[in-house]
Amino acid sequence: MTLKGDGTFTTTGWPTDLKGAEGPPEQREGNGTWELTSTDSVDYPISLTFHTISGYWNSSEEGGYYGTGLHVDGSRRVPRLYEYRGDPDVCDLNRFKQLS
Repeated sequence: MTLKGDGTFTTTGWPTDLKGAEGPPEQREGNGTWELTSTDSVDYPISLTFHTISGYWNSSEEGGYYGTGLHVDGSRRVPRLYEYRGDPDVCDLNRFKQLS
């Protein structure tokens, strides 16, 4: 995943848990927009709105969007992004690493 300063993002290999998606998840590509949500929001701290997900969704053809998000921990200097895989009570996480 690449989050860009203009509020857009691209992904490869994510999201992986889409029922009915075609093709191998590791080859799935997507794009859309992202934003930081307010600190008192009950949603994700980073909200993602997918416009396309290969083999699954294209908002220009089907209308609507696929939405999800990411959680944040760490510090302002070294933030860490993650999402829960399945039940949050199990604490099975996908962690995203920052690349230089």
